[in-house]
Amino acid sequence: MKRIIILTVILGLSQALCAQTTTDTAGTPQDGPKLKVDLGIEAGYSMFLKEASPYSANSGFLLRLPLMAHINLSDRWQFNTGLRYDFEWNTLIYNVEPADAGGLAIQTAATTGRQTARMHHSYLGIPVQIVWFPRPTEHRIMGIGLDIYAAYSVSRYLKIHNRDARDTYFGIRTASSTTVVESDDPMFQPWKLEVGLTVSTDVIGLLHGIRLFTNLLPTYIDPATNQRIYTSGITLFL
Repeated sequence: MKRIIILTVILGLSQALCAQTTTDTAGTPQDGPKLKVDLGIEAGYSMFLKEASPYSANSGFLLRLPLMAHINLSDRWQFNTGLRYDFEWNTLIYNVEPADAGGLAIQTAATTGRQTARMHHSYLGIPVQIVWFPRPTEHRIMGIGLDIYAAYSVSRYLKIHNRDARDTYFGIRTASSTTVVESDDPMFQPWKLEVGLTVSTDVIGLLHGIRLFTNLLPTYIDPATNQRIYTSGITLFL
């Protein structure tokens, strides 16, 4: 219900802001910075820096719903800001299990099955970006942007799915179980302050941008060791 309310607010704001774009009586932009407001959708595939931690992920999927105001400061410079809702699904590297004190531990016992563990976060926050265009008359060819994203995690949880093939009297059967670690686990940290460097283009085809990013705040804090786990990596936008 919380997500539906937030998405409804974003759609309402998009209509209001689009109606407020400044034009003169002839229907052309007035003097001064040109303002454009839009509501979009972006999808990407992320690869993360790996470390020996039960919280480490090797890859993930990203879906964004940005409501953005774009202000052309000059032919080469653009300032962007607004409101953005992010969904992230990150696959963990190691076989993990919930620890007694909260958080995660890497499974040390030998297993014959297969595990898939995915961290889910949805963030609502404010992005601020400055973009430079090498070719001032052709913004779609390339843009190089520096951004910062301050956000709060509206929802977060971990889903662990174990599947084990067992040889029984009646033949081989597959047994499975699912464990969900909810957002009240002390490992989850609600705030994000992410900085990124993006190279974007609309002329390649399938690939529309590459972004290097790092979260300046810890994504997780291990309750047992107080270890702070930070997230960095690269995202390819489709």
